[in-house]
Amino acid sequence: MGMQWIVGANVLDVESGRFERRDLAIDDTTIVDTRAAPKREVSDTVIELADAWVIPGLIDCHVHLTMPTDVADPLAFTDRTNAEATLCTVRSAERTVLSGITTVRDVGGWNYVEMAVRASIERGDLTGPRMFLAGRLLSITTDTVRYYQGMYEVCDGPDAVRAAARRQLAAGADLIKVMATGAMLSSEREDARAIQFQLDELRAAVEVAHDNFKHVAAHAHALQGIVNAVEAGVDSIEHCTFADDDALRLMAERCVFAVPTICAGELLFRDEQVVSEMPTHLRLRMEEFNDLHIAAITRAHELGVPIAMGTDAGTPGNHHGMNAHECVLMVERCAMTPIDSIRSATVNAAKLLRQERHLGHLNAGAHADVIAFRQNPLDDISALTEVGFVMAAGRAVRNEL
Repeated sequence: MGMQWIVGANVLDVESGRFERRDLAIDDTTIVDTRAAPKREVSDTVIELADAWVIPGLIDCHVHLTMPTDVADPLAFTDRTNAEATLCTVRSAERTVLSGITTVRDVGGWNYVEMAVRASIERGDLTGPRMFLAGRLLSITTDTVRYYQGMYEVCDGPDAVRAAARRQLAAGADLIKVMATGAMLSSEREDARAIQFQLDELRAAVEVAHDNFKHVAAHAHALQGIVNAVEAGVDSIEHCTFADDDALRLMAERCVFAVPTICAGELLFRDEQVVSEMPTHLRLRMEEFNDLHIAAITRAHELGVPIAMGTDAGTPGNHHGMNAHECVLMVERCAMTPIDSIRSATVNAAKLLRQERHLGHLNAGAHADVIAFRQNPLDDISALTEVGFVMAAGRAVRNEL
């Protein structure tokens, strides 16, 4: 069997920010040639994408594939079976990749069922994105555990944190996720403005992860929690809601990524049914802090904090398959340019994942993760929500161009 060729398209050089006419040769799962008008063999397969606009598959650095998004109250599914969680994950993964998100970082699964789904995708038995998984997220003792019983790993004190981090790595985790602060979608007894893990506990998680060549994602809304996480050496701050200029400058200085998750609020309020069914204390929190969150991400970009796209897909109303809206929102609400937004979901995200050689670009040696559109997304970033072609790991899973 010969190679596959994608021909006739305008292909984005992400670093330069320019499209150019060239063809892509794919051998199995890898891009091996990027010459214009190459010589092809009779046995090669040609995918004609004449005049389409081609970019690398997008990377979402903050998803929860195991979570249903049409349920407004987390207590409604907390006692579901692992089988039910697995079926949800399979559906979420397929919707995600068909929307042009060819790689995800899942920062909190459900009793490790996502590990089995990942293995099935890698074997080719299921359709889904490339998956980098955290396993269970690490948390202090909190009432919110009853909301997310399959997602939280409770560990109080540095020694318990080290042991919990090692358990995630033993289960197949690619990163460690820690709760530096309270959450928005939590019980009434938990406050997103409050610190959770202390500095010594955060350092314990970072030590284990970095010793094993893994990175650390810190859920952090509260200002001091953000500072603590950066001081502990984490690699990304998820949400970043209450960050001030000093905290953001510290992140920029130490090259700690901000993962915005703007979709968690913006898409929620577009789903009227979910909003109407949401417990009052959750709805009020999301309403109160949404604009502040957007302002913090805008300021982060202005101050040079590296941004890696992340949606929090899996939260109520934040549906799997709508992930590309995050890129649109970063342009429309956070004053980014279209190429800045695309870079956040390609080269920046690849750097956070420590996958710069193989992800986030379309050069020779990259994984064959390719998406295409009828319109130029640099002219109108909303084109990213209307993907017409998706190739994931060398397999064309969608072609409507």
